[in-house]
Amino acid sequence: MNKLAPIFIIFAAMLWGVDGIILRPKLYTLPVGLVVFIESSIVAIYLSPILFRNISVIKSLEIKDWIAFVGVGLFGGAIGIMCITKALFYVNFVNLSVVILIQKLQPLFALSLAAIILKERLPGKFFLLGSSCSFWCLLNDFRF
Repeated sequence: MNKLAPIFIIFAAMLWGVDGIILRPKLYTLPVGLVVFIESSIVAIYLSPILFRNISVIKSLEIKDWIAFVGVGLFGGAIGIMCITKALFYVNFVNLSVVILIQKLQPLFALSLAAIILKERLPGKFFLLGSSCSFWCLLNDFRF
């Protein structure tokens, strides 16, 4: 495993954490589609070296793999990001708590739905870590 991988994950998590609070309010005057395109372009440029390094693996993908990638990219990526961005624009970045809470809990929803729909087995740590993260998000976003 690459020794820099954890640093990249930490960096990506930091960017993801400040996205709804810092980046999107600055882009409020632009159309939602353009904001999502800009964000997706930044990610594509950032990940393109990995893509080109693994071009032989990508060429060996079957049609069902491509359908899965396009489906996840379209429904889980583009449409999901557009919905969250539009929701932030609707609340004028005043009441961020519910929208940001849903965005930050998105991985928990994805893993839970994978367990329900795809019958994937989740490790026992998932429920402990997931509930502690959910609790932290509630305390952080709703300020009791």
